[in-house]
Amino acid sequence: MELFNHQKEGIKILTGFNPEGGHSFLLADSMGLGKTIQAIISSKKLYGGSLIVCPASLKINWQREINNVYPDDGVCILQKGGVLNESDNWFIVNYDMLGKLMGEIGYLIEQGKIKHIDLDEAHYIKGNSLRSKAIIGGRKTKKDGETAKFSGLIKLVDSVTCITGTPILNKPIELFNILKAIGHPLSKSKEKYAERYCGRFWMYRIWDGNRFYTIPSSVFYAKFNKPGVKIKLRWPDDSGATNLDELRDQLKGWMIRRKKEDVLDLPEKIISIKEFEIDSDWSKKYKNAFDDYIEFRKENPIDGWNEENVLMSRHLVEIQKLKQVCRLAKVDTIVEDIKEAVDQGEKVIVFSQYTKTIDAITDKMQELGIGVTALTGDCDMVYRQASVDSFQNDPRVKVFVANIKAGGVGINLTKASIVMFADMDWSPEIHNQAMDRAHRIGQTGTVNVYYYIAKGTIEEDIMEVLKSKKEIMNQILDGKKDKVKTSSVFESVVRRIVDKNT
Repeated sequence: MELFNHQKEGIKILTGFNPEGGHSFLLADSMGLGKTIQAIISSKKLYGGSLIVCPASLKINWQREINNVYPDDGVCILQKGGVLNESDNWFIVNYDMLGKLMGEIGYLIEQGKIKHIDLDEAHYIKGNSLRSKAIIGGRKTKKDGETAKFSGLIKLVDSVTCITGTPILNKPIELFNILKAIGHPLSKSKEKYAERYCGRFWMYRIWDGNRFYTIPSSVFYAKFNKPGVKIKLRWPDDSGATNLDELRDQLKGWMIRRKKEDVLDLPEKIISIKEFEIDSDWSKKYKNAFDDYIEFRKENPIDGWNEENVLMSRHLVEIQKLKQVCRLAKVDTIVEDIKEAVDQGEKVIVFSQYTKTIDAITDKMQELGIGVTALTGDCDMVYRQASVDSFQNDPRVKVFVANIKAGGVGINLTKASIVMFADMDWSPEIHNQAMDRAHRIGQTGTVNVYYYIAKGTIEEDIMEVLKSKKEIMNQILDGKKDKVKTSSVFESVVRRIVDKNT
């Protein structure tokens, strides 16, 4: 596998030693620089594998990436009641399942199968959540009200790699648990850390005899520190950020952080497939829709294949129902990735065929307070140009959500460096034209393109068909302009479904 220079450098650091002589690090490259591959190769070189802890939506993607690099390695996605194969090299679990699988994980650690942990989206362990306690330890309340201290997983393994592209230095308190996970000396005292780097001050809840006030301690001592005023509650506020230059210096030797603009050997366009597993509720809905299609297929065989009787048949309508279940199931995953990109200062384009997907993502952006503009086939030319102008010129507008056909041609969106396809069109040319809204003259950086694929669904069949046809692969991955009939893609997908279910 060909690696970029910055990835080779990252692997060299990750397989080396931190200032304390261990192999624990914070890998904080910005989105699109290939953090996952760096972590996989480093873990393989040091330990032959690792325990990967990640959000549920990323488990399949990790499995896929490992298999791409080390196809002979065994990868086990841990689940309650699942079978443990001790010949596996890699074990994957999502954060929310950690508490339920501590026994299985502990057994694998005792057997020497797990010596290293890769914590993906490591900002998930901020605060005092159960997931953070499972990783770094803490106090747990028993049924009788007493508390007991328990060690987290980091005490049981040799090293930890925390992986996140989120700029956690904006809120230093959110970095503390990560520092604890990698064994940084600053994590020895949360109080000292908060006072030095978070501008800690105390908040008071007071009663003056007439009403309650919630005020900083400084205000209390300046105005309310007198007889009759009672402090009912006090707590620390660690939301500030102080001495950041010093904090950055303290992270040297522990943190690997590169931004896209700092990396010189990146190509103009990087295309990635983000494969994930849909949750149980959506999986049931998909299965019901799929069973309905199989019954329809048996009752309505297609006699011969041509553009007229395939594209205009009800088969296309029925298969579109499968695609629509997939697109609804992935909205939350896409929204998480958009937020991460925006947090890193990026602008993002999201393409979809479906108005409901466009509306859902737009609504989520508005709820999060992220500037967004949307473009569908119903928009007139004046609104269309106004949307493009606001995205290109207004720094507050971070996201452009568009119908893949309406927004995929004739407009310039070079302010974006990230393009996301929420779903796939039947025509490879449509994809190519859409991603070229950002990848065109005026674009000064690398464009990262992501296809979101729901595992175990028709989307896998569509992607496999696209991969298996060389001329279509050129269309999507190389940008060549060979003509490919839409009907040939649809025909091949239907044949795959029929072959797998007969």
